[in-house]
Amino acid sequence: MIINNFTTIESIYGRFIVNRHCSHQAEHLIKTGVPHIHDELRKILAIVATLPAQAVVVDAGANIGLVSVPIAQALKEKQGTVYAFEVQRMLFNALCGSAALNDLDNLKVFHRGLGSRKEILKVPSPNYSKPQDFGIVSLVDQAAIKDGDIVDIMTIDSLKLPRLDFLKIDVEGMEIDVLKGARQSLRSFHPWCWIEYWRSDKDLLRSQFDGLGYKLYLMDELNIVAIPEEKFVELPLHLSAPLF
Repeated sequence: MIINNFTTIESIYGRFIVNRHCSHQAEHLIKTGVPHIHDELRKILAIVATLPAQAVVVDAGANIGLVSVPIAQALKEKQGTVYAFEVQRMLFNALCGSAALNDLDNLKVFHRGLGSRKEILKVPSPNYSKPQDFGIVSLVDQAAIKDGDIVDIMTIDSLKLPRLDFLKIDVEGMEIDVLKGARQSLRSFHPWCWIEYWRSDKDLLRSQFDGLGYKLYLMDELNIVAIPEEKFVELPLHLSAPLF
């Protein structure tokens, strides 16, 4: 009997299609009913709860949707929309399936990447039948990618969104590129920004918000939040995080 690499697991946020071999994801969901990033997710959802009706969220580096599915669930009654981008084709397929299984017609999934300009990049092809962390696949070192898929890269500004309320970026070293491609959107809409920073140049990351009226806070060993100063009072929690 052949056991499929991908399976469906129930959680408090609905059903996820998960690779059974992925480090952290499958085992934690089965044992606890919540994603392994639940502490991070709870902080994100606290911010999402403050967003207005018809809010727009962009998830850059969505993986299987451990963040975008719960956000879409939270925004559904408010008629909010989540645009999720994933460069690994099989994880994109899994996320599309999870969106359908949970009746999330407000979750729009794209097999594309986000960056600083329009281009085509190579994507490593992991062996999805071997135990590993599929979330650390990176497009940064293109010369080192010998065999793989290709994916279109676009900018957030080119999406011509009617608004942008929250931006989550977890793209394994391309976070600054995504911010560069979102400069006009940041200036126009002042979204909350949740960014994985550990593989990025910290000074260069800070500089992407220069002159835009943001304060940056260190949320944990991996993530920062960039808060528009005029929206800071909307945070429903006491923020004791240090400045980034």
